[in-house]
Amino acid sequence: MGSSGKLQVVLRTGDEAVAAQVGRLTDLAGVGLLVVPPDRVLPAAAVVLDHERADLPVLRVHVDPGRVGRVPGAPEELPAVVELPGDTPVLLDVVVAAGTPHRARTVGVVAAHGGAGASVLAAALARAAVDDGAATALVDLDPAGGGLDVLLGLEHDPGRRWTDLRAERGALLPERLALALPSWHLVRVLSGDQRGGIDPADLVARSAVRALGQGHDLVVLDLPRQVLAGGEAARTWLGWCGDVVLVAGGGVRGAAAARAGAAALGASGSRGHLVVRADAVESEEVADHAGLGRAVRLREQRGLAAGVERGLAPGDQRRGPLRAAASAVLRDLGPWP
Repeated sequence: MGSSGKLQVVLRTGDEAVAAQVGRLTDLAGVGLLVVPPDRVLPAAAVVLDHERADLPVLRVHVDPGRVGRVPGAPEELPAVVELPGDTPVLLDVVVAAGTPHRARTVGVVAAHGGAGASVLAAALARAAVDDGAATALVDLDPAGGGLDVLLGLEHDPGRRWTDLRAERGALLPERLALALPSWHLVRVLSGDQRGGIDPADLVARSAVRALGQGHDLVVLDLPRQVLAGGEAARTWLGWCGDVVLVAGGGVRGAAAARAGAAALGASGSRGHLVVRADAVESEEVADHAGLGRAVRLREQRGLAAGVERGLAPGDQRRGPLRAAASAVLRDLGPWP
């Protein structure tokens, strides 16, 4: 039973009904499945499922982290045991992760304080990356919703939003998800809308970012400020992003917020990059106070707010301070896969 391709999932069971349920999941995900009887030794595979008790539809799950596409969050969040059919979405997510290697560079952008302009920079960064030839996805992780959708002028465009993904029961397959999202100048955008956003701790959020990472070169996450406060959101997303861009203003407030944000990034292990909306002297002062070495200076771009009101999205202008800052951040990040 199974689909073409190399072996990715092994199931040890003598129950034909359990084998059929797992087979439907692997067929949907497009991964190979080998079913072995209860008296056989389990061979190595990306995902090994062991049906230990014939009287219960409970499977013990072993995931080989070296052979499975990463899923945002700590490894211990991957399930050790699943029960069918109730845990079918969870098991399907693990099976899909086994199907396609993760290839993307994942970069987070977060505001050190309110009004810093992180969403604007995240959009400009994604647009600059596409213009450089990278297949790029932009993800809005704001729980409130209506952020990037409105900022980029996509609120009337067709495509899936977070509310739609939460309502769907199927797998978030990389190619299918990308094609279902609105496209903004070749950037695939996943955001909330007037119906709301996404709780960063939601399994759907982790599954969607994993799927986008399997199908793109670069995934830019517009992170909520709550990730700087510790807790589950910080463990999941700061740990998942190899690089995080911290956006701050100048002055005493900007310096204090940048220092606190830099400390949170340091605790997570992410490589921090600082962007400061201030003059050259203040930018250096904020960078020194934050301990991040240097900052990319984002000069004030006149008419940006008015342009957004007229439908001109961040990054649409190929010249100017915003585009220059985004290009500088891309250079600091280095090459993507």
